[in-house]
Amino acid sequence: MKYSIQTTSDHSYFVFLKILINSILDKCDLNQLNKIYIIDTGMDSNQLKYLKEHSLQIEIITTGLSTNFRGGTWGDDWQRNVKGKTVHLYDTISKIQEPLLMLDADMMITSDIYPLLKLGGDVQVCVRPGNAVKYIGSYFFSLNPSKTLPFIKEWKDLTQNSKGKGAHESPALTKTVEKYKNQLNIIEIEQDIVNRINYPALDKTIIVHFKGTRLSDNINESMHARLIDRGWSKEIEAYV
Repeated sequence: MKYSIQTTSDHSYFVFLKILINSILDKCDLNQLNKIYIIDTGMDSNQLKYLKEHSLQIEIITTGLSTNFRGGTWGDDWQRNVKGKTVHLYDTISKIQEPLLMLDADMMITSDIYPLLKLGGDVQVCVRPGNAVKYIGSYFFSLNPSKTLPFIKEWKDLTQNSKGKGAHESPALTKTVEKYKNQLNIIEIEQDIVNRINYPALDKTIIVHFKGTRLSDNINESMHARLIDRGWSKEIEAYV
């Protein structure tokens, strides 16, 4: 069975998005990949043109939003994008039949994703042992769409109802996993495989996450800290 990928990007995150998309097209078996859904929350016309001309497997989903990292990390634009991810995930899952992998835009594929599909389960989540928030929302694989819809609705509603600054998506995911762990076959994938943050990637790493380690006021500062300062310059060279 083929699978699809979904991610979200606005104008400011396009540099990250290019790395993700180009690494998918470079490393993945495209015969096993149906669609790459990109939730557009503020990309400009040139960015959209680049994506539409880059691959026929890319499908843009418009939202009418126009975010651009105003307010920095945890600011209003950031919150709109993060909180919207589960809303759009629910919408897409309700319309398709194939497995759907939701990734953050600030990630890079280092080897083919399809072997993850073979690990099975109704849902796959990335586990962070020892972290107060056990599961991180940057990786979420729904392998059984119809069966996982109630899970995703619960996750969506918890995220939407969260208040204040901060990353609400992962705490909401952690609560939802706890609630559904006896109702669904939930497979835990270790962080170094699908959410490798530290440089370099390991032999077993499939997905790298350029996760921020500090709050930033502007996107250029954030990108430099996550891509250059952390040591990924050579690995991303072909994708930017």
